[in-house]
Order: sequence, then C-alpha cells, then structure tokens
Amino acid sequence: MNKVEIISQHIDTLKFHYYIDRKITDEDFNKFTNIANNLISLKKEVQDKENNHINTSDISYMIGKNKFNILSKAITGFSVVIYNNDISIAIRKSKNKINPSPILKVEFRAEYLARVGYVKAVDTVNKMVKLGLIADYKINVSEIHLANDIQGYNFTHLDFFKMKSRARTRKTHDEETIEAKASAFGGVTTFTGFSFGGGDYHMRIYNKTKEISKFKKKEFAKYLLWENKNNYAPDKTVWRLEIQIRRAKLKKLVNHEGTTLDDYENVLNAIPDLWAKALTDYTIKDISDDDSFNMLRGKKKLKNGKEKLLTKNAIYAIFKRAKDLSFWSDMKVWNGHKANDVNTAFKIPLNGSIDFVSNSIKSLYSTVGKQYGSVSAQTII
Repeated sequence: MNKVEIISQHIDTLKFHYYIDRKITDEDFNKFTNIANNLISLKKEVQDKENNHINTSDISYMIGKNKFNILSKAITGFSVVIYNNDISIAIRKSKNKINPSPILKVEFRAEYLARVGYVKAVDTVNKMVKLGLIADYKINVSEIHLANDIQGYNFTHLDFFKMKSRARTRKTHDEETIEAKASAFGGVTTFTGFSFGGGDYHMRIYNKTKEISKFKKKEFAKYLLWENKNNYAPDKTVWRLEIQIRRAKLKKLVNHEGTTLDDYENVLNAIPDLWAKALTDYTIKDISDDDSFNMLRGKKKLKNGKEKLLTKNAIYAIFKRAKDLSFWSDMKVWNGHKANDVNTAFKIPLNGSIDFVSNSIKSLYSTVGKQYGSVSAQTII
C-alpha cells in the first residue's frame, strides 16, 4: 500500500445560533426589532416581484460593506433569510428580550471557510452581527462538520465491513456510471463511499475527486485546500473523511476540564478533541479482504469445502483480534494539535420529565418578561 498522505484537515460546515443576551438594552433590542421589520418588508417586496415575474436583483440589504440578497421564503421558525457568497443569515423577530429561542441562524459557506479559515470567518461574522444586527448575544454551535482529505488509500466496498462502530444506521453509496445508462444488461454502479450513524453524530467517507467532477461548484476544494500542499498529487484520488456533529450531541459532551461543550468557544477550542473522539468511535480495522468478504456473504468456506454461517460471536472475534488501519492513528491528530479526552456528560432520561420541567420554566420566564419587562427575584416572588 502506498503511503497515506493527509492533504487537508479543516471545517467544512459551520452553523451558529445567536441568542439575545440578557444584558441587552431596550434601545438595542428595539433597534434589532426595527431591522427585522425592515427585512420582513423587503421579503414581501421580493415575493411581489417574483409573483409578477419581475427581476428581484435590485432588492438587497447592506450590513456595513457586506451586501445581502433576500430570499422570498424563510426557513421554519425564522422570519426572513438573507444571504451572499459567504454566509446565510436567518432572522427571527422576537416579541421580547426574554426568549429561549435563537433569533439568528448563521451558516458559513464551505468555500468561505476554506478561503479565509474558520478563525477569521467567525471573528468577521461576529463583528458584523454585533455592529449591524444585534449588540449583545450568546452563541451556540448548532452544527459542525470536520473534514480530513487524504490520498494513498482507496476505499472499497470491503472497507464498509471493516468499520467498527456502535452506529445502527450504516449504508454504502454507489453511483451509476455513464456507460451503464446505455447498457442492455442493467445498471452498473461505481462505489463512491459509505456512511455510519445519522442525524446528530455522523461519519461519511466518500470519493471527493468524483464529487468535484460531478459538481463543479465544489471545485474550490482543489484550489483552496489541496494545490498549495507539497504532498498533493493531482493524478491521485482524494478521499474525504467527514464527521458531522449537531448540537444535540455537543451539549451531552464535556471537555477535559469538565466544561460542557455548550458554548461556541468551547466547541471551537475542542476541535482536535472532537476529531480524535470521532476516529475512536468510528474505526476501520485492518481486517483481511477474505474475512471482509465472508462478513459480506454472512458465511465462510471451511477447509472441507463446506460453508458455515458466521455468527455474531465469530464476527466479534474477527474485530477483537484486528488492529486499527496503520494510518488511522496518524489521522487522529488534528493539524498537529494534541487531543484531550472528551466524555459524555450525562444520559438523557427516556421519559419526558426533563423536557416538561424545562418548558415550564421557559413559560414562566416568558410570561413574567411580557408582564413586567424583566425577570428578577422580587418579580418571581
């Protein structure tokens, strides 16, 4: 096997939720409300023009030097969405300052993160939000995708059966070849990768070179992430390992200092830790192709020529004696940074008691805030 080269380790997807900070002044809250109303009015103008088949390119909104277009439709839970080539911002009009729901949802474009890096991107957007939308806020990471691009190892269907993971959801990804469309013998597919897990915690391994050849808008990865690296070989396939982590998973985790990964700064500081944990939770074992093929068939051939079904214990024994792929440990290191342990903070009860109490407290705060304008100990009493 050729030497496996790590071409790039980066954040591919980043989504923030912004919440109103309690220290915000009435003046700043009213300013945000006026901005939201203005944008809602612009959205209606876009809708009217679209209904009359009129070009809407002249309708835009400026935040500092940043120009945004307005979508005619908002996403669930938000009033209006504005966007440009770098980010999209969903804005929700809030009736009062005391509200547990996010007022902004910001999604960073993958190309923007690749072009300037996530540190500069986050700093730039936070300053823009503070100056042009809401003065005092708190941020939670709603979703983050960590990506690792490698060359020198070509994944196959058999690697799917070498993956050790507790995830119940698992599937391979295949793509019909162009030649197969004209075949009289049915479709012929090409293996493009596989995925384990789903929703809140998800690992994907896929052929990034093939994806770029199919979707030219993703070609920025070649120019911004690969071509400036000395170990990149243009003639070799690039495979991407990508871990998706959503807030429901993040808020159950604590870092090595015992702090929950609920604040966005804690999450961004824990990127090497989250990546190492992911490659521990999802591990490809160095299992022979023969054993992998037997697991694919669900049986093995004995020396006497007969076949025997593979039991769960037999499959467990194969994984137990197998080591990790030789390069898997090297990939656990995120851009040269040593990883610290990340642990599960708690297990959510199966019943709905926690949600019931949480929603009751939120209702109390919301009602008191509407009636009295603020929440204090004396007001609660």
